[in-house]
Amino acid sequence: MSAVWWPTVRAISWAPLAGAVVCLLAVTAVLSPLGARGWPAGLVGIGAAALAGAQVAGMRDPAAPLLAAVPTSAAVRRGRRLVLLGPTGLAVWLVTAGGPVLGLLALLACGLATALWCGVAAGAAVPLAWAVVAWSAGWDWEVHAALVGAAAGVVIVLGRNR
Repeated sequence: MSAVWWPTVRAISWAPLAGAVVCLLAVTAVLSPLGARGWPAGLVGIGAAALAGAQVAGMRDPAAPLLAAVPTSAAVRRGRRLVLLGPTGLAVWLVTAGGPVLGLLALLACGLATALWCGVAAGAAVPLAWAVVAWSAGWDWEVHAALVGAAAGVVIVLGRNR
């Protein structure tokens, strides 16, 4: 690993993602002996939200005030964190739930957009709130995932230098 990536790997808080992975693996282990083919629809949304929230929580940069004076911008540091957290979460998602990837990406994009403008804690809560409200109201949690992801992408681009 190059000298650029190793400090980022060490600085990322992997605990939220590890907790989500343990929960997803536990649900998969419980459902597998029961002969279930995949996860129930309600659990897929909650699992995707937990994983997206954990990935957003890993974006917290505790050294941001200290690193504000260095030539590497906050956007570059966030991009590096996302390059490490994104594929990890996607791999976990495909191995455990195997649910819709576009829905997971839409939840992640909404969480990242919120984190840019309102802070990482709010960004981690948005995917969970989205899935819980949709589940409790009986709505489909991934309606128009492509449009939601695109809108969140625009918000991310607009707030990239925040």
